[in-house]
Amino acid sequence: MRTLPRARRGFTLAEVLISMTIGMVVIASATAFSLSSWQTRRSWTVRENVDRGARFVGLSIARDVQEAGISMVGTAVFSALGSVGDTVSVLSVPFDPQEAPVYPIFDDGDTLPNYPPGGTCGVSCIDFKKVNGAYTLKAGDLVRLQVGTTRRLLLLTSVANQSANVFRIQFLPATRLVNREAGLDNLLLARSGTTIQRLNAVMYWRVPSTKQLMRAERLTSTGAPDGDVVATGVQVFQSRLVFMSGAEHPTYDGLDADTTNDGNDVIGVRIRAKIRSDRSDPAVNKGKPVDRWYEWRVAPRNLLYEKNRM
Repeated sequence: MRTLPRARRGFTLAEVLISMTIGMVVIASATAFSLSSWQTRRSWTVRENVDRGARFVGLSIARDVQEAGISMVGTAVFSALGSVGDTVSVLSVPFDPQEAPVYPIFDDGDTLPNYPPGGTCGVSCIDFKKVNGAYTLKAGDLVRLQVGTTRRLLLLTSVANQSANVFRIQFLPATRLVNREAGLDNLLLARSGTTIQRLNAVMYWRVPSTKQLMRAERLTSTGAPDGDVVATGVQVFQSRLVFMSGAEHPTYDGLDADTTNDGNDVIGVRIRAKIRSDRSDPAVNKGKPVDRWYEWRVAPRNLLYEKNRM
């Protein structure tokens, strides 16, 4: 006799419930993992944007600070690397391709060692001798005036040819430029030993109202830095100079009783910055912008090189 097959049975209610529960758990887990991954990616994107800007700032500062002191030995009261408040300044002698010429002052032949107060041709006017019958200075250049061991900065407003061997400069009557002494206040020009040489200047500073970090390598006609935006969202920008003793100070001072913070003892700078993301994300940091702290320590190799030669 043939045996008839048994009829197929369906899933029991218990099996259906168990299957649905397992499926819901798997779906919920996958959904949670996907949401977590997406939020992590969004968080990473916001923070990476801040990190990318900070890396650019760090590379830019390192590049400029490391060039401080080229062909210029620091003195107690005039260092190639300076810091005042939230402003960092770097000075160096340009090479294009040779070192910028040093122009001696024009000697009018008087027997007195110094000229009268002011310039040689006016309050803000000095005549200098050409080098090899030429000069390369122009209006807008920043120059270092050297009178013996005293240094001052001058911002040229005009440069004019006077004769085959002499040219004349006019300069801004300012007492401070790039946070250093400038002009001729209380300084007599020596007929011998007075020179000028063009300098490169780079400045970094923060604008509190816009939270922007600025970089300038030129000055306006009034002597203010004329810069471009390096980074936005900069909440804090702090700089401290590092000295040979290992001490740190917000600036150098070669006139006080402390001899460990003189300008010729500067060996580096430490900069701390707090940078905030330009945009926020509801899934990141409870919808608030992300703040991150950064720190850079840079040693100007040229300052160290010049110091080791002394």
